[in-house]
Amino acid sequence: MSLSMRDRLVAILQRPDIRGMAGVIGVKVVMVVLNFTLIALAARALETDEFGYYSILFSAAGLLLITAAAGQELFVIRSWNEFVVRKDMGRIKGLFYFSVGLCTAASILVSAGFLPWVSWWYGWHTALAVTCFMVLSAVLQVSNHLLRTSISVAAGDGIGNVCQVTPAILYLAWCLVSAHDAHLTELFVFLSIGAFAGIVVHFVMMRRRVRKLFPAIASAKAVSDRLEWLARSARMWASNTLEAINQYVDVLIIGYLMSPTIAGAYFVTVRLANLFAAAADSINLFATRHFSRLYYQGDRQELARFLDSVAWITLAFIVLGLLAIAGGGYFALYFINEEYAVYYPELMVLCCGTAALAVARPCGSILMLTGYEGQYLRIIAASVTLRVIALFALIPHFGVMGAVVSTAASFVVAATMMRRAAKASTGLDATIVRLMAT
Repeated sequence: MSLSMRDRLVAILQRPDIRGMAGVIGVKVVMVVLNFTLIALAARALETDEFGYYSILFSAAGLLLITAAAGQELFVIRSWNEFVVRKDMGRIKGLFYFSVGLCTAASILVSAGFLPWVSWWYGWHTALAVTCFMVLSAVLQVSNHLLRTSISVAAGDGIGNVCQVTPAILYLAWCLVSAHDAHLTELFVFLSIGAFAGIVVHFVMMRRRVRKLFPAIASAKAVSDRLEWLARSARMWASNTLEAINQYVDVLIIGYLMSPTIAGAYFVTVRLANLFAAAADSINLFATRHFSRLYYQGDRQELARFLDSVAWITLAFIVLGLLAIAGGGYFALYFINEEYAVYYPELMVLCCGTAALAVARPCGSILMLTGYEGQYLRIIAASVTLRVIALFALIPHFGVMGAVVSTAASFVVAATMMRRAAKASTGLDATIVRLMAT
């Protein structure tokens, strides 16, 4: 390594924003370990078919909880930073009322359709448990984002995710140790308990934070720009829903076209590929926390330095992640279930797609946080359409490999379009391409 390159890396690592990013990466590592543990324990504690049903229900709930969140995840990040900079207590108070009301209404509507569907196929008790998990996870998703921007990533995503999965992990571990039969309904009950615990902790922390920043907020009159906020939320809701479809639809289609058992195997492969991208996604967690603040403060010079840091660290994690999956992906699949090891080639193809999407993910956040939700919506809609068509066309002929090729191709297309849109609309590029110009 040349001296100039070494000096550049040392300078980057000494920046305050990069030192702050180290904590975010630590949080993401904990999340990765816990999610991998949950998947591995569920695959071993549940029967093969039942794990397939778990993967289908988890994917369906994961898709619909984004819909139930009503686009409030990024809405609260954008609005919080905008109103705090303006010291607008009335709109901050109105923001809380608006987000709670809209999320509640959306959750009721989604549950009204989801509960009967699950009950028809899996029974009333399982349906109730999965629906509770979906609704509570939707609320937790919003509170994760709110505390991420108002306090820290550790307080939001860290505490939220640890609380959510820990009871389920302990339950599955107890089943394996005690030879107790694990049941699908009980697993979702413990996931729901964890989500509820995370919401309670977040509520207490956010209440203290607001009172510290705005001691007089209790007496402030809530101000709500309902029509503007509804329009903004609708665009974010549509974008997030399409993104959720893009993330979970393949498992559901495989379960429909092939079998729950193969859907379970594909679910594991996708989760591992997402774990690879999780390190790069931790950069996006950090970016969404600070980008909105820098953008609304108008500090373009500091914003450019910040995006350089994001690009360098993303590049490092993409390279290290691909090497790690290439060397250890087969053994990770084998550890979860010996039968899943045959899907190692599919895992590598899928990781190429998730790598491309991870590189461009901050560009999507830039579009969402700067008022270009419509462009982001069109990009995700095009990606979802391409993916669904390719899934139905390729799965019957090529099975799981057809699914991963469809997914990887749609991710590459979405990444390319997001970078171009962010660059054209805002003049900002958060991908590794910006490094070529420095």
